Amino acid sequence: ARILAPILAFTADEVWEHIPRGSESDSPVSVHLATFPAPGHYDTDLIPRWNRLFAVREQVLGELEKARTAKTIGSSLEAAVVVHPSAEDAELLERYASQLRYLFIVSQVELGSKADENRIEVRRADGNKCERCWNYSTRVGEFEKYPTVCERCAAALEEIERGTQR
Repeated sequence: ARILAPILAFTADEVWEHIPRGSESDSPVSVHLATFPAPGHYDTDLIPRWNRLFAVREQVLGELEKARTAKTIGSSLEAAVVVHPSAEDAELLERYASQLRYLFIVSQVELGSKADENRIEVRRADGNKCERCWNYSTRVGEFEKYPTVCERCAAALEEIERGTQR
């Protein structure tokens, strides 16, 4: 929030208001009164780690394009990806397993058995298309109140409703 404040002034201030703080917090009331973080304050492994994740993403995007050309899928959200990671990438991909579908912009991601080098399989995603986010999920249709949306969207819609009923 502090780094984005000069560029996204209002958004950074809203984010700052929602950051959890202890009861005796000495942090400023506005992000614009806070100082920038000191250099070296961040995880030194962050950039190489994300560079590696983006390299894997490029491999996945290449396979998605092949699947699109072969008419296996239309859009990337119609895809389920199975990554058989190399020994080098296995731990990293396991660490970010729950976020890979967002990074690859697909509906489902599985980590398969390890391979000599990254091997990516693309198939059509299981389930039905959520009419709200367009991701495919096997849970679309499970929610009585929201029968056409996935589990994430059902939770989001319930939260929105709770906020408007106050």
